[in-house]
Amino acid sequence: MSSFEQQRQILLSNLAAHAAPARRRLCLSLADASRLAGLTPELLTAVERGAGCTLCLGSLQHLTAFLGLTGCGLPRPKPAGMQ
Repeated sequence: MSSFEQQRQILLSNLAAHAAPARRRLCLSLADASRLAGLTPELLTAVERGAGCTLCLGSLQHLTAFLGLTGCGLPRPKPAGMQ
């Protein structure tokens, strides 16, 4: 398995756990989030459920940035004083 494929699999598993909560924190519906991210609602649902997803690594990284997650698909820590 290539390095890119390993990164993609790690990112997909992190997104399965954190994409839906991140979208809800942004107060975005599934339809609005998918439209703004340039994805179909079905594709975003597949990512959030951890189902088979055909997105390339670059598209997944774009989605993590859009949702405010780190490059690894994990939630960003709260700033000091906001905890």
